[in-house]
Amino acid sequence: MNQYRENTANAPRLKTDALLMDFELRSEFSGCIEKAFRFIHDEQLMNAALWTRFVEQFRLGDDSVKGAWRGEYWGKMMRGACFVWSHTRDDALFRVLRGTVEDILTTQDEHGRISSFNIEKELFGWDMWCRKYVLLGMQYFLEISEDEAFNGRVIDSMRRQVDYLIAKIGDGEGKMSIFETSQTWRGLNSSTILEPVVRLYSLTGEQAYLDFARYLVDCGGTALGNLIDMALEDRLMPYQYPVTKAYEMMSFFEGVLEYYRLTGEEKYKTAVLNYGRRILETDITIIGSAGCTHELLDYSKVRQADPNTLAGHGIMQETCVTVTWMKFCLQLLLLSGEVVFADAIEQALYNAYLGAINTEKKIDQDTPTKGPEWILEYLHFDSYSPLLPDIRGKRVGGLQLMRDGHYYGCCACIGSAGIGVAHKAAVLQARDGVCLNLYIPGTLLTRTPEQNPLRLTTTTEYPVGETVRISVAPEQEETFTLQLRIPGWCKNASVSVNGAEPAPAKAGWLPLRRSWKTGDTVTLRLDMPTEALYPLSYGEITINTDWHPKEDILSPVKITETPENRKHIAFRRGPLILAADARLGYDPAAPIEPKVENGQAELRILPASAASFDATLVAALRMADGSERTLVDYASAGKTLSAESKMAAWMPTK
Repeated sequence: MNQYRENTANAPRLKTDALLMDFELRSEFSGCIEKAFRFIHDEQLMNAALWTRFVEQFRLGDDSVKGAWRGEYWGKMMRGACFVWSHTRDDALFRVLRGTVEDILTTQDEHGRISSFNIEKELFGWDMWCRKYVLLGMQYFLEISEDEAFNGRVIDSMRRQVDYLIAKIGDGEGKMSIFETSQTWRGLNSSTILEPVVRLYSLTGEQAYLDFARYLVDCGGTALGNLIDMALEDRLMPYQYPVTKAYEMMSFFEGVLEYYRLTGEEKYKTAVLNYGRRILETDITIIGSAGCTHELLDYSKVRQADPNTLAGHGIMQETCVTVTWMKFCLQLLLLSGEVVFADAIEQALYNAYLGAINTEKKIDQDTPTKGPEWILEYLHFDSYSPLLPDIRGKRVGGLQLMRDGHYYGCCACIGSAGIGVAHKAAVLQARDGVCLNLYIPGTLLTRTPEQNPLRLTTTTEYPVGETVRISVAPEQEETFTLQLRIPGWCKNASVSVNGAEPAPAKAGWLPLRRSWKTGDTVTLRLDMPTEALYPLSYGEITINTDWHPKEDILSPVKITETPENRKHIAFRRGPLILAADARLGYDPAAPIEPKVENGQAELRILPASAASFDATLVAALRMADGSERTLVDYASAGKTLSAESKMAAWMPTK
């Protein structure tokens, strides 16, 4: 495939991955996914002032003062913007992105640095983390830029940036350890520079970059223990690791995955897959995110409904974690072909992720108290997602004030990458066909195994409607396998090709191999009963979440389950988690007694007008006494970021 040509960072995937992304994919969507794309494109990514402000941080060097992270904003948003452009193919957006890359190139100093830290105070705090994002932002821009001369300038800049780091960091005499470059999380944030270093080697073939990547891998991620070895041994769960910072740890393992793709050393593949499977097993909640102790892994799977999760901090399910988990799952899906990772992307997309988009343009609860120098404005994403009765917008993750009085946050910057994953994961290429993963209404233009154009048009009301109709239109008739994902939540599915008698289908991949021609249709029916979900009892567990900032260590904490944990219930219909919202006329914290039989509840779908606000799903849940309570999909709840729309996914029971 020409899109995996040898001088790209993606070329190694041809030898290692079970599935491949189509970097030439064209998509046209409708419904809630396209609404999210348009909001992010129009309101955030086309805001030229944001890009200018983020680049300015590399001229000011203000992160030097407290070892902060304003320097991450540009690269984080650039990566997501490139993902979004891959869907919209908007010329105006590309011009904005090209312009800001040109702008940031002007900030490179005589030493080759592009850093938001002054040279006198460099290589501490979050400096390496921010430099990682500069490199990643540039590398993802290369995937959408066809100007070879300009791309060469970008690659030359990246060479100088990494050459400078290699001269300063490593095992050689007079060099500092990677762990010495960060005073937070014992070097974990700095170690994530592994990913762009590996990708730079793929772009250039320069041995020095491979050697530096090997050094980073051998260090193992943190001074408190080798995370790769722990994942390889697979005896500890990630929430038991010596560092449990969720987002940074996932980012490090993304780098390990890229290193495996480059070297083919199987132990790294094993370690990455072990880690991903364990996260899925122990820390992913019903909305598809992780971490109930603010941003730390903490066995969220069993603790998500227990009120003791909020003790002392009041926030959970960070959007940075959600988006990074979605990106990581896409990588794991490509690597392994395991359908559970596609399920995990969908779970996060329709619940935690869409719920975090600040479509109502509301100001959070936290920043108005900061001071008169702060220019109050809405951020495009909320940072934390409540599960128990609470409000959105309680705090801005990664909040930093800039000199001009404007502020931004880490979750707001990373957010656009999440909707980009929906485009990239919608359809993937296999050696013998294509895999349709996400049933987003619209059209996908991809390629067959013989590289002939293939148009897939999906007509559906999904994620609310149970029927998905797929029109298959290859440019010329060809035999290949169309794999359909039957979601793990679906216990009763059926498929029909060209109007034939429907055949039952089990959860997992459903391979349909035949000679396909234009006019062929597939009708998929996914039964969506309303499933009652109950908290898992855990008694007493030990989690590694007691952080001591001065010593930069985490200590184990014994957590005892409270009686209130089991007194909660949640509901899932298809891929959607249902939620209570105060705007529907009742207190989400008030106990309910729903009618549940054989694990299923009675739900009556209502017209959208039954809610006074926009919602993807509005439905009436029957109570044991015959009354009904109106619920909406989780992503539509809580959007005022205030008590007006207090919300709950886990609802108290009588």
